[in-house]
Amino acid sequence: MAKIKQSNIELCRIIAILAVMLIHTTFQSLGFNVSFGVLLLAGFSIIGVNVFVMLTGYFTAVPKKTSLFNLAFVCFFWMVVKVLCRYVCNEPITYKHFFFVTTSNWFVASYIGLLFFAPILNIFCNIVNKKTLWSVVTALLIVEIWFDWLPPHPAISLGTNGGHSVLSFLILYLLARAIRLYGLPTWFRRLSPLIYLVCSFLLAFLGLFLIWHGNEDMVSWLFYDNNPIVILSSVAFLTIFEKMNIKQSKSINHVAKSTLAILLGHSAIFFAYTKQFKYLYDHFSNMHVVVVLGFVNNHCFLLNHLNRPNTHLAISTYRKKDDGKNKQQQHIRITYTLIINQANN
Repeated sequence: MAKIKQSNIELCRIIAILAVMLIHTTFQSLGFNVSFGVLLLAGFSIIGVNVFVMLTGYFTAVPKKTSLFNLAFVCFFWMVVKVLCRYVCNEPITYKHFFFVTTSNWFVASYIGLLFFAPILNIFCNIVNKKTLWSVVTALLIVEIWFDWLPPHPAISLGTNGGHSVLSFLILYLLARAIRLYGLPTWFRRLSPLIYLVCSFLLAFLGLFLIWHGNEDMVSWLFYDNNPIVILSSVAFLTIFEKMNIKQSKSINHVAKSTLAILLGHSAIFFAYTKQFKYLYDHFSNMHVVVVLGFVNNHCFLLNHLNRPNTHLAISTYRKKDDGKNKQQQHIRITYTLIINQANN
């Protein structure tokens, strides 16, 4: 039975992807020595990746052959787009661009790694009680923050790379499962909008403080995805939409299907539009930046829909082959059973 889409959560997914694009138009395009307005925008949008990963845990990822094949096909399509764009723009191309292991495509490799571990995490969450699950999540968060975020970093590291790793995604997945299974305190749910606002402004003010004292290099550390303030803000953001009462919307659910494509698509032309945003920021109003951001978003959305028939065709072909293989295996089992029965008789 197909899962019923919850439009409030799907809207959260859409805004999370837009937040990822916004964070790329700030630090990735403008650097870290920026104004308070840019820092505040980053404070509100830094939750994008964490929320997107937590939504995977919120709905419980159950990887199937067709879903993995679909993911592989979409990744292949945007890999081709990326390589072609780099070739046309005379940008260097290495083997890493073919396997989504570049610095701009770290998300894909980490997300696929999460999907492989998801069935194990699901079993764990189903067999332990509330106290055990929350204890494990809390312990993992403390260890990650202690070893890979708090300065100065110790001599040993978990290798979470500021939250950009499979391990960080596994922890966020477990956190989301705990929230879905056992919920959050009533006071947190009631104050979630205020918590999100306070965390966003706190990140902006702390970033401005670092810049004023000549430590703009530490701004990137402040906005790591495994910063406890960022994690708290991400949980509050998800909670805002979780308790939001929205009627089922076909439009929202339809657009939400293209969120991964938008993420892959904007990273495919990441090298090009970051330079353009820097030019717009220096010479034009903020509205021009918003317009270009919408332009990139819409083109990724349209390209995904143009590619969707090819995806459906590839999946249907794969299913036919898989069904044929299953029927052949079933026929072999029946034949083998008949032979054994005759031999016994």
